[in-house]
Amino acid sequence: MKVLAVTGTRADWGLLVTVLDALRDDYRFTLEIAVTGQHLMAGSPSLHAIVSDGHRADYLVDMQLGDDDSPAALARAMGLATAELGAVLAKSQPDFILLLGDRYEILATALAAVVARVPIVHMFGGDVTEGAIDDSIRHAITKLSGLHFASNAESATRIVQMGEDPNLVHNVGSTGIDRILELELIGREDFFASVGVAPQVKNFVITFHPATLSDNSTAQAQAMLDALDAFPDAGLIFTGSNADPGAREIDALIEEFVLGREGAVFHASLGSLRYFSALTHCDLVLGNSSSGLTEAPSFRLPTVNIGDRQARRPRAASVIDCVPEPKNIIAAIRSGLGLNCDDVTNPFGCGHATPQIIDVLARIPSARTLVQKRFLDR
Repeated sequence: MKVLAVTGTRADWGLLVTVLDALRDDYRFTLEIAVTGQHLMAGSPSLHAIVSDGHRADYLVDMQLGDDDSPAALARAMGLATAELGAVLAKSQPDFILLLGDRYEILATALAAVVARVPIVHMFGGDVTEGAIDDSIRHAITKLSGLHFASNAESATRIVQMGEDPNLVHNVGSTGIDRILELELIGREDFFASVGVAPQVKNFVITFHPATLSDNSTAQAQAMLDALDAFPDAGLIFTGSNADPGAREIDALIEEFVLGREGAVFHASLGSLRYFSALTHCDLVLGNSSSGLTEAPSFRLPTVNIGDRQARRPRAASVIDCVPEPKNIIAAIRSGLGLNCDDVTNPFGCGHATPQIIDVLARIPSARTLVQKRFLDR
């Protein structure tokens, strides 16, 4: 069975790679990979990370993402991606296409697959993150897809609620935890040397993405930076925003802050190995990235989640929510640093999602049966 997987960002790659490893190494499947979106932006290190992980990009689909991250520019990029991925599908002729998540380049891919009558297998559907446009995109991809792998029980229930066949909805947990378990993480001294900062008494991992349903994402990021002034002795490891409207402005704001702050560094991307090593050796996750909710709990690490970008996503007891105002962020950080996370349970599972996914894919009698969908009334 031939599988075409599509990846658009460092984030979805980290969640896809364990499944792609298994598909690549299983004689029952032939794997091809199409790379697009943020991977192909100038200066992005993530395409190299794909090769370092033992994979190759069979198709490069350049959406021409650049300095302009306005909604109009991204709409043009989506149109280009749909057209180019339509051509990839015509050439590849896969039995099904594997997509993950909730981003505009993945929606563009799904549209191309629907008109090409290529069945869509969707990972991480059913999630709810009410502070971003991701919700609408994610649910749209769910309705375009024929087979679903959810990361938690609540999400699986929502997929069925949207009229999908329960027999085609599988709660497997997060493949991000599979990735954590398979990596040999970097030791403390080598990790801090690799990111270019000396460890401090307390160290924070910080990622702030645009809250795409808000008009004040940059102001929220500034509030976070203002709050960090209350922790002058903390080591700060910032990672870059994703390729959403307003991301470049936020990254520029953070880079300027880092220039004036001793013990702070900015990396556009750490890659899976260094990022998970950071979660091992640091004391707190800060920002509004999904990783603070889905992966940090597996490290028994407190997360301060700012704003409503991750609203209604399942939360472990290690997650502290706060509004994007400096005094509230300061209070949340202090609470997080005093939180005992030893008994935290991750609501996204404990690993082993990948073998479940492979088992289901291998038992599909014919991928074409997934094309003609039925809406099941509830």
